[in-house]
Amino acid sequence: MALTNSVKQRGSLGNVVQIFASNVFILGLNVLTGIIIARFLGPEGRGEQAAMIMWPRFLAYSLTLGIPAALVYYMKKKNEDQGSLYVTALYMSVLLGFVAMAVGAVIIPVWMKGYSGEVVDFAVWALIMSPVAMIGTINTAALQSRGEYGLYNFMRYIPVLGTLILLCALVATGHVTPFLTSVAYLFPAIPIAVWTTFKLVSRYRLKQKNKAKSGKKLLGYGIRSYGTDVAGTFSGYIDQILVVGLLSPSSLGLYVVSLNLAKMLNTIQGSITSVLFPKASGLQQDEALRLTFKVTRISSVITFMVGAAVFVIAPYLLILLYGPSFAEAVSVFRILIFQTAITSISWILAQGFMSIGKPGAVTIIRMTTLGLNVVFMNLFIPLLGIKGAAISLLATALIELSVIFLIYTLKHRVAVRRWMISKSDIVWLLERIRRQKGRSNTEAM
Repeated sequence: MALTNSVKQRGSLGNVVQIFASNVFILGLNVLTGIIIARFLGPEGRGEQAAMIMWPRFLAYSLTLGIPAALVYYMKKKNEDQGSLYVTALYMSVLLGFVAMAVGAVIIPVWMKGYSGEVVDFAVWALIMSPVAMIGTINTAALQSRGEYGLYNFMRYIPVLGTLILLCALVATGHVTPFLTSVAYLFPAIPIAVWTTFKLVSRYRLKQKNKAKSGKKLLGYGIRSYGTDVAGTFSGYIDQILVVGLLSPSSLGLYVVSLNLAKMLNTIQGSITSVLFPKASGLQQDEALRLTFKVTRISSVITFMVGAAVFVIAPYLLILLYGPSFAEAVSVFRILIFQTAITSISWILAQGFMSIGKPGAVTIIRMTTLGLNVVFMNLFIPLLGIKGAAISLLATALIELSVIFLIYTLKHRVAVRRWMISKSDIVWLLERIRRQKGRSNTEAM
């Protein structure tokens, strides 16, 4: 209870700052693990390792039925039975995790036919992590809804820290292989998922009432937002999946290193959306949209300033971290930096639709851009290799942002001036920073 009260007192800005700090920490851990993998395995080994570990999360996130978003939406509503909602979502997620395992066991051997038998077999066995990944999405949604961002951050960075420790042990003992490093990436998620689930279930005392009603609510909202989950998941993985099927493990290794390093810009967007959706879901429509646009304007300036700086130092940064064998990935990295920045802004804007109970709009947008992504990648990857994958992502990101702009402008009558940052935005941000400092000083006393 003390943790919950402390978190609630921080306010939205405090939660964003806390999540941002956690994201930066996680980014640093991921960079360190990426350096170890890249330098010891090289592009080909890194590609094999990436191909083996990506399937559990990809398949789990593809089969959520929109339940995590529905859980956040309804747990923020007054007079809702949070215990029944959480436990029902948990049961449904476990079932869907097993469905993901069955689907993966069928498609992986077909899609990865260009890889060795050992790599394919390991990828199939790794599917036992799909239910764990599914439970993780439910726990994350529940913690966001409860405002327990301390525990939310803890369950996100502990597995990454565990991976780093295991990788260091492999280096020390001279056992750095694609298979053992894959175990180091997958295993740490299990104990934290079990521990977090136990804590949440104990708080709700495994409430059994109204589960049928809760399931109906979750599916009702979830199915409407499910396309968003599917499109978001495929958008995050379709490039890697197509590279696995169309190019060599070495090409996948170069691409994954570029992609993971470019995701550093997601630390800003991830911090904001983790707080914005639950916060805006409790507001009236006009207030929710007003908050969404204010946050978008401020975060856009910060994101593109950071992106521009990273673009300049990209050649030195990538080679310094991963070694000369990854020099070929510099041009891809630069494209992905701005693709990530644009996608981040689009996703913050999409929270406005989600928070006012209109997930269908986001679903249509994401499904459309996903279809374009598949078309572009099948055209450009055979012609341009991994650079073609990056160009495809950038093109669809620009299209998605344009469509969101048109919907807000034409349907919701959002004036053009609301897209432009103003002095009042800076004043608003500085005021919240002052309030946050005041809260911190009060708590310290």
